Amino acid sequence: MKLRVVILAATVSAFAIPAFAAPVATVNGATIDNSEVQAIMSMSPALAKEPNAREQVVQNLVNMEVLSQYAVSHKLGQSADVKERLAMAKRQILADAAVEQYVKGHPIPETDIQNAYNKFVQAMGKKEFEVRHILVKTKTEADKIIGDLKAGQKFSALAEKYSIDKASAAHGGELGWIVPGMVVPPFAQAIETAPIDKPVGPVQTQFGYHVIEVQATRALPPPTLSAMKDRIKAQLQQQEAAKFVSNLRSQAKINITK
Repeated sequence: MKLRVVILAATVSAFAIPAFAAPVATVNGATIDNSEVQAIMSMSPALAKEPNAREQVVQNLVNMEVLSQYAVSHKLGQSADVKERLAMAKRQILADAAVEQYVKGHPIPETDIQNAYNKFVQAMGKKEFEVRHILVKTKTEADKIIGDLKAGQKFSALAEKYSIDKASAAHGGELGWIVPGMVVPPFAQAIETAPIDKPVGPVQTQFGYHVIEVQATRALPPPTLSAMKDRIKAQLQQQEAAKFVSNLRSQAKINITK
């Protein structure tokens, strides 16, 4: 566990959390508050499960305070490099605060979450498909492979020999179980209409030409809304934050020097 990374990412936000306020340590009279410890622990559930995690966090905060005091006493904050880094950190903190305030002030309606869930379920479909493919650069190559398959050559051997998708070629072209919504439309349409164990193609996508074989299908029950809700809400919040930033940019006078 990279405690230093966790601490540097979380300590600043700890000052904005009044809960659990109580000193846990002092360093040359400077107080380290329990709210800082709680903030770091809450931001890293994996860390919180480690033995003596709280003690580790406290010790690392002490280390950071000792180093900070050393930097101040040696006037390291006066160097151009450190000033620039502090200015960048301040800008990032203020930007994060602006987004957090906007998201908090614009809660995602439950109807939006429901609509996003419905779209996800619709895009996911009701089936998933066990698929293998051979990807080549040209239609001529794909046509030849289809001819070889009709002549009795093994799909896996041809995939290993010719497919430019090296990850699947190493496994005989196997892609595993696929939901149509996961792949580009021409590929999705092909697997949804292909007969079982009969290669189809060539199917052209932006990646090249595919020879595709569906080996099996099975029903795909959708996840429940409750299981998806937090993820969907986070995605919608990200979208709203992006709109917020875009709107601010449209109102600002921006001049980017090339």
